[in-house]
Amino acid sequence: MPHMHRSNAYHPLLQLMFLVLSAVVRALVFTVIGVVAWFSFSNHANISALMGNPLSMDINLLRAIQISSSIGMFIAGPIAFAYINEVRPKHYFYFDAKLSPTLLLTVFLLMLCSTPLFEWVALMNQKMNLPASLKDLEVWMKAKELEAGELTKKLLLMKGYSDLAINLLMIAVIPAVGEELFFRGSLQNILGQWFKNHHTAIWVTAIIFSAIHLQFYGFFPRMLLGALFGYLLLYGRSIYLPILGHFLNNGSAVLMAFILQKQGKSLDNLDQTSSFNAYGYLISAIITLALIFYFFKQAKDTDTVYG
Repeated sequence: MPHMHRSNAYHPLLQLMFLVLSAVVRALVFTVIGVVAWFSFSNHANISALMGNPLSMDINLLRAIQISSSIGMFIAGPIAFAYINEVRPKHYFYFDAKLSPTLLLTVFLLMLCSTPLFEWVALMNQKMNLPASLKDLEVWMKAKELEAGELTKKLLLMKGYSDLAINLLMIAVIPAVGEELFFRGSLQNILGQWFKNHHTAIWVTAIIFSAIHLQFYGFFPRMLLGALFGYLLLYGRSIYLPILGHFLNNGSAVLMAFILQKQGKSLDNLDQTSSFNAYGYLISAIITLALIFYFFKQAKDTDTVYG
């Protein structure tokens, strides 16, 4: 089993507290900076715009908050946390590890070929029904899902290429880098030290990663994606691998939304249509598993795994 821990003198519980505190403080600071920037550059800015429902906010204010809070929480937070741990961020997050072009290409093919499989998991997840005894919880979950969906649609509205560029930055680049630094680079590492088991750390991190999005009818595909990214880091020993996978996943959704709108179609088509038949899902599952095994083999052959 590869050794992945970046440990230090602090107990994992203390590290977890440092990580969360560092992320929350920087999220607040960066959000204030983002809002101040919006006020400075917007001609029709007023304080009441901050008080309403996010769905009624000016789109540029919403973008400013989303971008600044994400940079603060998921990028600045983990980097500061690495310094608190007295480890250089470049070393702590495996940015300085040897990287194989073959592994990068395998990750690209893996994300491409697993798309039908994850679509099938998402379709199954959307059919989920809770027992009658949990009716109140189900109502709350559906309300949260609807709210998140409406907010996503608002953010994905794109009139031209400048909107596409902003959305790729906001939805693909920043989350790919930031969420991988926070979840795989930091949280997974802390839990690995705590549980003394890589697999437990990967799956617990994946569950937290999915749950924190508060989109319960997309919980299982997001959890599986999180676990996949965790194993890419564990065996590939480079944060660039899960970052690439995360970017391809999010970026393809943004591009699909842009293409749909260019064709004059509704964004409802994004997640309400089934693009593949049963054979497509099965072939995707077989190729995905084959590529995962190939990735593990290549990681060992290129001497990126240290037992």
